[in-house]
Amino acid sequence: AGCSKRRSHRMLPRFQQFEIPHKFPQFPQIFGEWIVRRIRKKESGKENDHPCSKVYDTFLDCVRRHPDTFERKCRTEAGKCLACLEEHKGWKAPEGFQYMRFLEYFRVFSEGRQSHDEGPGKFNYTDPTPRTHGAGTVMEFSGPSMSRKGSGKGSGTGSGKGFG
Repeated sequence: AGCSKRRSHRMLPRFQQFEIPHKFPQFPQIFGEWIVRRIRKKESGKENDHPCSKVYDTFLDCVRRHPDTFERKCRTEAGKCLACLEEHKGWKAPEGFQYMRFLEYFRVFSEGRQSHDEGPGKFNYTDPTPRTHGAGTVMEFSGPSMSRKGSGKGSGTGSGKGFG
């Protein structure tokens, strides 16, 4: 008849969990900032500046260099700038990705005093409250008779003073 155990590995889509399954020592938050900075520097294919900003800068340099005669001497730069702006008309800046939120979610930072001078290096996690971490949670309660049936304790027939 085959295997009776269902598939339940954490890598399967149905059972994926948002967690780090490995244990490692926690590190100060400033190290996380350094890691995030290095990741942002190495992200390829994402331009933070407008593609025409360099062309526009050369046009502005030309205008500053020739303030009285820029209409004659900066025609080439102006043409390049207008062509670039026309080419990249629908360009939008990519949305930034907040890596620190994920690191804080996984609780990889050490808490408390992180420097000898107890300056701005302190970091403490906020304790989860129902208001911040309870949104979207669903709890189901069963009736009192269903939870006590057949347990032997507090089945409702005794005259004891306690609740079971």
